[in-house]
Amino acid sequence: MDTRRRGVTDGGDIADVAERLRREPQPRDFDRAPDPVRDYKASMTPAQRTHAIREVLHALVDRIGPPTLYGGSAYGPTIRWRTDEQILLLDHGIACLQVSVRHTAELERTESVRFGRGVGDAEDQVSFFSSLPYLWQLYRDGPGTLPRDFPATSAAPDWHRLEESVESILWAWSEQLPAQVGDEESAAFNIVNHKDGDRPLSVGYSPEGVFLVVDDRDAPEGEDHRAMMERRGWQVAVHGWWEATFPEPGWESAAAAARMAVAEVRSRGALTPRDLGAADISCADRGLLMLPGLGISH
Repeated sequence: MDTRRRGVTDGGDIADVAERLRREPQPRDFDRAPDPVRDYKASMTPAQRTHAIREVLHALVDRIGPPTLYGGSAYGPTIRWRTDEQILLLDHGIACLQVSVRHTAELERTESVRFGRGVGDAEDQVSFFSSLPYLWQLYRDGPGTLPRDFPATSAAPDWHRLEESVESILWAWSEQLPAQVGDEESAAFNIVNHKDGDRPLSVGYSPEGVFLVVDDRDAPEGEDHRAMMERRGWQVAVHGWWEATFPEPGWESAAAAARMAVAEVRSRGALTPRDLGAADISCADRGLLMLPGLGISH
């Protein structure tokens, strides 16, 4: 889709559309298709997609203020200006960023049903976490109201889909976080291995790239252990904590980090994703970060 054919590409035009939908929505607006506002295609580079999100979001914030909830799915942003009555939604279509207004109760009820069914092989479930309505949300004291309840999280049914879950979140953050909350922001969570004394393995994104950090302070000293950790992909040991960084932008880095994280917890005794927990979920220690798309119970 070339959004220029719809005449909505200029920042002022984008803001006009969003402001009208937010402040003076008509009954028909709640049921009609979203308004495309900017090209956002799989063929674009990660940097181009990040720029597209940033450009549109800045235009909207300048006009109507910051959103209630930042966030995103595996394929693009899901940013919300929320009240108890309506949600102005900036999200993504097949090939564009788009804005729409929806009744809050109806939209959140539909999403809650999809999250509640979980990820798996049943007929009413989605097969992968990347098919959920969104993977992450961030509240930073923006205007509007928060939902009374957030979607429940459930453990991935198998290791393959846990890996896909972690990969999807890291990829989403690497493309969406700089555009939404700034180039210097980071986000992370700890995978807690209940089969290994609740050892934490930190998984996250920073301006330097996707990263992993594991607590290895109780390991035996010596070259044999160091060589083993390096074979697993760990790069640097700092005071007993091993680190690995994946600086290249793109899905490949997210996928490599996810594979390594899952391999590490399995090598340390976890038998199923249900042996894991999640803790210390944070975006630069500011606001409330939620990960309904993480396939770990928390």
